[in-house]
Amino acid sequence: MKKTLITLSFAAALAMPALASADTLRIGFASAPRSIDPYPFGGTPTASLKEHVFEALVAADDSPLLAESWEWTSPTSLTVKLRQGISFHDGGALTARDVVYSACRMMNLIDGKRNLLTSSMGPVADVVAVDDHTVRFDMKAPYPLWVQKMKFLSILPASGADTPAGAISYDDQGDCGITRYPTRAEFEAGDAAIGTGPYTFVRFDKSGEADLAKNPAYWGEAAEWDNVEIRTIGNAGARLAGLLAGDFDIIENPTTEDLPGLKANPDLTYTAIPSWRSIFMVLDVNPEGAPGVTAADGSAPLADLRVRQAMSMAINRQAIADRLFGGEATAANQFAPSYRAGAPEMPALEYDPAKAKALLAEAGYADGFEINFFAPSDRYANGSRVAQAVTQYLSRVGITVNLKTEPWSVFAGKRRDRELGAFLYGWGHPQGAAQMISFAFASRDKSLGLGASNYSNYQNDAFDAAMQAWAVETDDAKANAHLGDAMRVAVADLPGIPLYYQHSIWAHRADLVVDGRQDERTSATTVSRK
Repeated sequence: MKKTLITLSFAAALAMPALASADTLRIGFASAPRSIDPYPFGGTPTASLKEHVFEALVAADDSPLLAESWEWTSPTSLTVKLRQGISFHDGGALTARDVVYSACRMMNLIDGKRNLLTSSMGPVADVVAVDDHTVRFDMKAPYPLWVQKMKFLSILPASGADTPAGAISYDDQGDCGITRYPTRAEFEAGDAAIGTGPYTFVRFDKSGEADLAKNPAYWGEAAEWDNVEIRTIGNAGARLAGLLAGDFDIIENPTTEDLPGLKANPDLTYTAIPSWRSIFMVLDVNPEGAPGVTAADGSAPLADLRVRQAMSMAINRQAIADRLFGGEATAANQFAPSYRAGAPEMPALEYDPAKAKALLAEAGYADGFEINFFAPSDRYANGSRVAQAVTQYLSRVGITVNLKTEPWSVFAGKRRDRELGAFLYGWGHPQGAAQMISFAFASRDKSLGLGASNYSNYQNDAFDAAMQAWAVETDDAKANAHLGDAMRVAVADLPGIPLYYQHSIWAHRADLVVDGRQDERTSATTVSRK
């Protein structure tokens, strides 16, 4: 029935209408941005929206953005030179004071909760405005990763808060002598949504709608579109129907089943590129047991390496990439994308169901055990289908799997509260090949920004030593060697199970060119007319 409906939809779309407005780009997101406030949330949909309005010192591809250049003047001091002549949307000039203010707001808790970079800024001892266009970041110890982290520090105007006269003195609580910061509600109402980006804020709704307008005074290359309309439709079929009906000009994440039809339609096409996102299972390896994981003898199956190895061997990654994604995914052999700069060379992960059964029997689980496996239903392309495939693979080797797919809003809360013993997750790597494992598997070390998301309850001395050495190494080759050591330990221990590297796919009108981004973000700045 589905194929019939899609075929009919394509047939009905042969005479598609032209752009509703030649100067308006209409985008269909797959997941809703959580806020226009650039600090509390770090998901891809939110980042995609906020980057239209706000900019950081460093661009997503590590090139200079609001920063003109930077230099480590000592092992613990990074001096950043700002571009001159840049204005905020309200006309105020960008200065180093705004950078210090932005760092303060990042450290200030919002509704009692940490912001996107709060833990990552733990190693930052001070942020100093040297002059109007020079800012210095002083570290408590060598912290070379700060250059990568700066791309997430959106720069806001200090005029948006009640700041002290004279210099702002940074402190790691975000007090900084500032008596009032703009609230998230003020951002979402538009009053505080003031950045330096190519588009200005018009409207945001938590349902996933946002409207933007071209910034006529933008300091960089002028925006292609006068207006941008973003709408969120979580269902892939409905999203595609909107493209077919002419309601959208570009949509995220069409299903692989829809790609042949897109290719056959002269009015539509799609763009696909390998992304920096790894999709994997997270396993709680706590020897005391994991939520939702039960064995007849009361033991903790996921704490046994043989069980984790068996689970990994039970999964046919290449079949997932080929059959569920039509080749538009890459089978994983480690936790970072193997093609991400700095990722070590590693062999393919073994697929051997017979060996998996033998390992389970050796571990004392010949009759299997039971596991609740959680997956977000509206987060990753084909995510629910992947979760179903993983469930089937594990079931075939004797593990009883109760698959529970839930909306991201529900899933994320349970993850935060550590209620999930095994779950499907995805992690982008814009900060480099070590990003995921540095957060997810390292022991917590606030001074180095490690281990803030260790939901596996994993600890390994050799892994931690390699990550701690990586975190302070300024020589790229040596840092990558430490990363390789850590990655090999993680893949051997399997506190999670790598599955595949997601490819980013956008379906769009054939008269548009999409310069897709490996960080999966959807931006009007990447879409142009042929």
